[in-house]
Amino acid sequence: MMHAAALKAIDFKDSLVVCYPDIEPLLLKELNALRDQLILLPDNTPTKQILLLFQHCVEQLNQIDDDETLESGIDTEEREGLCDALYRMGDIVGLDSESEYIENWREW
Repeated sequence: MMHAAALKAIDFKDSLVVCYPDIEPLLLKELNALRDQLILLPDNTPTKQILLLFQHCVEQLNQIDDDETLESGIDTEEREGLCDALYRMGDIVGLDSESEYIENWREW
């Protein structure tokens, strides 16, 4: 199991200090889903496979931001919080945050 204790120790609410109440549960759901998937990976998982999980999560977040039925979208505070949480998880599983990989898929 990949860095389970370190990943479980992350409280995403620490990253999303300021967040619209209507989208917060949706954002937390995606972050938790990614964390759960990362924890289940074997330690020798190739970087490319790990990045695909991050890409899927960011694409799900893009859909939340684009959802016209929601009153709120992902604004500056949420964007910074999401990037913080995603890069923290990425650092734990050995991704290089300097490469700013989240920017490859992020539309918010």
